[in-house]
Amino acid sequence: MLKKVINNLKKDHSLRAFVFSVFSVLLTLSYSIYNGFLGIYKLSIWHGSICIYYLLLLIIRTILVFEMKNNNEKRKKIMHFVIYALLFIITISMIAPAIFLIIGKRTYDLGLIPAISMAAYTTYSVTFAIINYYKTRTNNNTTIKQLRLINVISALMSVIVLQNTLILANGEMNENMKTMCFYTSFAIIFAAIFLIIIQFIRYIKTPCENGVLKE
Repeated sequence: MLKKVINNLKKDHSLRAFVFSVFSVLLTLSYSIYNGFLGIYKLSIWHGSICIYYLLLLIIRTILVFEMKNNNEKRKKIMHFVIYALLFIITISMIAPAIFLIIGKRTYDLGLIPAISMAAYTTYSVTFAIINYYKTRTNNNTTIKQLRLINVISALMSVIVLQNTLILANGEMNENMKTMCFYTSFAIIFAAIFLIIIQFIRYIKTPCENGVLKE
């Protein structure tokens, strides 16, 4: 039974994307709840903003997961435009939490071991997200492309958080660290924005080249 499920996942790219997307939804929900709790418990604007950010990603992921089996092309086209717009807006909104990190509005007192564990998980997330995103370059399913894009954006944002965590775990945010965080954080955010724009341009060009929306 298990072997059959694994074989189906290997052969069916859409099914594999669906299963892993459901897992990502649950993981994102857990992280949102965690940051929401810290935001309320510590009265932290930063944790509150991160909670809202991941809740928005969760909503987008959930919409895409439930729309994967939808065959209404007109509805899909509208949804894809809305998703790209939402991704662009919420990625731009991450500038505010990044500034909170840079000016030292976040506290971290869990020690180095959790920070190292976070580094390992973030490295895995970034690597896995980039590999899957690269695999979709020849896939014409826009829904899957958007799900992979969300995973990359989420992983990139986790790098910003990790950077701040490691700095705080090893000392404090001095001026040199603030300068470094400023450049790296905004480079990551603009890289995410660039990926959204590039994928959106490719999306709107596809119907023009083929006469129909290619899924």
